[in-house]
Amino acid sequence: MNCGRLSDTMGKYFVPLAMLTLADRLRESLGKAEQVVVSLRGTGPQVLGLLHILDRTADLLAELESDGMDLRAEKTRFDTVQRQLRRRQNRFLIEAGAALSEERSSVQPAPERWWWFLDEAVAQQRQEQLRRTLTGGLGLAFVCVVAWLVYNQFFAPSPESQQAYRYSTVGEGLVEGGDLRAALPEFEAAAALTPDDSILWIWQGVIHLELDELDEAQEAFAIARPLYETEADFLLDRAMTYLHMGKLEAVSADIEQLLAIDPSSAMAYYLRSSVFVEQMDYASAIADLDRAGELAQAAGDTQLEATARVQRAMVMQMWGGQVITSTPDGG
Repeated sequence: MNCGRLSDTMGKYFVPLAMLTLADRLRESLGKAEQVVVSLRGTGPQVLGLLHILDRTADLLAELESDGMDLRAEKTRFDTVQRQLRRRQNRFLIEAGAALSEERSSVQPAPERWWWFLDEAVAQQRQEQLRRTLTGGLGLAFVCVVAWLVYNQFFAPSPESQQAYRYSTVGEGLVEGGDLRAALPEFEAAAALTPDDSILWIWQGVIHLELDELDEAQEAFAIARPLYETEADFLLDRAMTYLHMGKLEAVSADIEQLLAIDPSSAMAYYLRSSVFVEQMDYASAIADLDRAGELAQAAGDTQLEATARVQRAMVMQMWGGQVITSTPDGG
């Protein structure tokens, strides 16, 4: 399941930046970082967006601290995100691949922004571990060969994956611009290179549906389904893709199916809250966020629980702080 795409999708359907104060922007940035850092798998080079979020968060913290604001809570959250990234650094580097060094060359980050230099730090750690464990008989040449093999197996994306990412990026841009007919061959080309990437087939299916090409849509979805461990995972990814395209009714339909299969899916309630926000049904959105937080807590998913709590506070700001007295059906 490509849950890592949730962060990009969610950011488009909540509080516009123009409505936020500087402190609100800091909290929003922290919320996005908390979402992304726990959902790295399957994001590919898009995971580099997390580094830009961390940069923005660090800048906002510095600016607000210079104004004398009490930022102890925000600093704690920021430190937690950084610790999580360090713990998941191998997954991050697998997703980022060679794109990390390219992006770093473009950004030219300051040395204290350590997250931009994760690949170098991990390479150094591996070298130190190898030096401690390898006997003298293996020699320096063996160390170099092992390091090269590790990099090519785990970190460097294949040329096919890199080209597929380029195609899908172009495709998503064309979807944003409303040119679905031009977007379709981009996703087809990407899927031809990486046919096991389920989200590429879902994109094709969703676009075919929008173009009223029902047979082609069902064929694409039929290819995507077996690539998921469960039907619930498939429905969640498809709902997120519908949300990206603003198809709220389709999102709701998939979420209802998902909840019928797995009523304890905290992510389903979290995603459905986005639909309610778009419909300006803030009461239902907050009820779903409350339910998402409860289910995440029961499942031991502390990060989703915290994210739902932060999002709830932002929706309350949009709604005007009124008290919830009812919940939506099924919530």
